[in-house]
Amino acid sequence: MDRRSDAKVFSLRKDKMITPSKLEEKIFIAGFGGQGVMVLGKILAWAGLKEKRVVSWLPSYGAEMRGGTAHCFVRLASQKIGSPTFAYPTIAFIFNQLSWDKFTSKVRKAKLVIVNSSLVKSRYFSPNVNLIPLNQLALEVGSLKLVNTVALGFFLKKRKLLKLSTVEIVLKSFFKEKEIVEMNLKALRVGINYG
Repeated sequence: MDRRSDAKVFSLRKDKMITPSKLEEKIFIAGFGGQGVMVLGKILAWAGLKEKRVVSWLPSYGAEMRGGTAHCFVRLASQKIGSPTFAYPTIAFIFNQLSWDKFTSKVRKAKLVIVNSSLVKSRYFSPNVNLIPLNQLALEVGSLKLVNTVALGFFLKKRKLLKLSTVEIVLKSFFKEKEIVEMNLKALRVGINYG
């Protein structure tokens, strides 16, 4: 195998040639227990699988579940994933102040950072940071538990990484109760329409 830096590696999937550079997103999601950090990670990974992507999802919990810190790593790729973890994400969701304070240096170079401005305050935010009042928007839909889905909607608007129709199918499969499904679909739309 040619090891030169300009060498291209191809993998075959469903009769299509896919270059490694076609897709390699490292998504980092952080907040506290109860904000849907893990659920958002699972939904992104599941949607990626449905769109025939290579995916990984790795959770990390603090000492407590609800109310404690939590974060997860999601990778969406068009080739094999060597490790589910990474030092620096290409996309980040930050839902609370503790996570912002702890992970600012990690997310500084990400292409897109979605920050919950309802809970996160800082003297300076770099241009890649999108401040969204996620708590306020989630409450307008009906529950603080929808912070993650509002953020997901905004993400889908900013990055055309996954199809809206795929994410809607995943949400309908993930949540079983009709009322919860409807609230999540509404929250998704609120995020898409924000800004």
